Amino acid sequence: MFSSLRTRFGIPGVISVVALVFAMLGGAYAANNSGDGNATASAKAKKGPRGPKGPKGDTGPAGPQGPAGAKGDTGAKGDTGAAGSAGATGATGAAGATGAAGATGAAGATGSTGATGATGFSGFTATLPQGETETGVWAGGKIEGIPAVNASISFTIPLANPLDGAHVVKFSSVGTTTEEKENCDDGVAPAPDTANPEADPGYLCVFQGAVSGEVLSIKDPSNGSGGAAKTGAEVGAEPHPFTATANGTWAVTAP
Repeated sequence: MFSSLRTRFGIPGVISVVALVFAMLGGAYAANNSGDGNATASAKAKKGPRGPKGPKGDTGPAGPQGPAGAKGDTGAKGDTGAAGSAGATGATGAAGATGAAGATGAAGATGSTGATGATGFSGFTATLPQGETETGVWAGGKIEGIPAVNASISFTIPLANPLDGAHVVKFSSVGTTTEEKENCDDGVAPAPDTANPEADPGYLCVFQGAVSGEVLSIKDPSNGSGGAAKTGAEVGAEPHPFTATANGTWAVTAP
């Protein structure tokens, strides 16, 4: 009991309570011994003075732990944390074992034989093809007593037909018109000359050498008239006084 009072009021409080009890008991005792009924009643009803408040007592020991409280509500989900840095590359694994070879597949069907190609032509051609050009050189020496020089032109591949006098051109520095020279120019550089003989389709053009002499005539040797045979022509030229020969080049294009 005193332990409970001490815990609640402290030691000064307990002393005050004990003093108050003894004072009340003494008053009651005096009233009973006086024999005055009114005095007794008054003494019983009167409350004695309250003692002074004592100092605060020492804090008592902690009581036993109470029961666990109910589980609280789940808190809100926290923000996603920052991504972590990439880890180091792992070591390369060992090479796997080679698998067994697969079975050989079945043989495919035999393909059909291709059609036989057309028979090709041999390198030989009977006549110069249309629009094709062949070239060559001509040369002749002076014969004593004869001022002119005769030289032959032989076509490597014959023409299909002879050429008349209107289709042969003496391509020289003199006596050849611009129109005649145009029949000896294919229009592609370089320009026609002794080093680059050219001829339009259906024409024979005879070019004279630089210092060999002047071309006088171009004849068909089969009849002596101006022109060219299917196999070639005859060139008449006059050498320069200080030379004994005349020479040059030629070009013929099949019509």
